[in-house]
Amino acid sequence: MQIDISFRHMEPSDTLRDYADEKIRRVIRKHIRDDFDAQITLAVEKFRHIAKLHLSYKGISIKCEESSDDMYKSIDLALDKLERQIHRYKGKLRDHKPGNVNVARTLDVAVVELPDADEDEDVVEEEVVEEVAVKEEAVESASAKVIKHEQLALVEMSMDDAAMKLSLEALPVVVFINADTKLTNVLYRLEDGKCGLIALDK
Repeated sequence: MQIDISFRHMEPSDTLRDYADEKIRRVIRKHIRDDFDAQITLAVEKFRHIAKLHLSYKGISIKCEESSDDMYKSIDLALDKLERQIHRYKGKLRDHKPGNVNVARTLDVAVVELPDADEDEDVVEEEVVEEVAVKEEAVESASAKVIKHEQLALVEMSMDDAAMKLSLEALPVVVFINADTKLTNVLYRLEDGKCGLIALDK
C-alpha cells in the first residue's frame, strides 16, 4: 500500500497530509482488503480548494475530484464520492482481472491542440481594425493543430469492465476489444448520463 500526497499552489501542510492519509486509509479499508496505491493532490486555484484522488487497484483506476472553500471539506467530499464509487462496483472490483493487452491491434491517437477561447476573442477584436491579409493570418494561426501521433495498444475486456472503467476514471470515451465479439468497440458517455456504443469492423 502506498499513498502519495502532493500540494500545488499552496504551502505543504503536515496536518492536512496526516488528515488526508488517515481518512483515505479508513475509507478504503472498509471495502478493500488487498493492497492499493493512491495519489492525492491538494491544490488552491483562486478561491477554490481542490482535492483530487486517484486510486489504483487491480489494474483499475478510480478518479474523483471535489472543490469547496475549505480544503478539509474538499477532502471529505472527494472521499465521499470515492466511497460511493467503490461501493457501487465493490463486487466487480473484487472479481476483476486485468484484461490482456493486444499488441497486434493498436489505435492511432492524434494529440490535438485547440485554439484558446480568449485568443479567439482577441483575434475577432483585431479583425475589426486590421487589413484582410492580417485577418487571414490570424484566423489560420488560431486553428486546431495536430501536435503528435501515438500508438495505443488496445485492451481486451468485457462490456461491464469497459462501463466500469468509463465511470470510475471519469472518461468521456473508452476504446477496447470486446471480449465476446473480438471487435474493437467505442463506449462513450452521452449528455443524459447514459452510454453509447460503436462496434467497429474487423
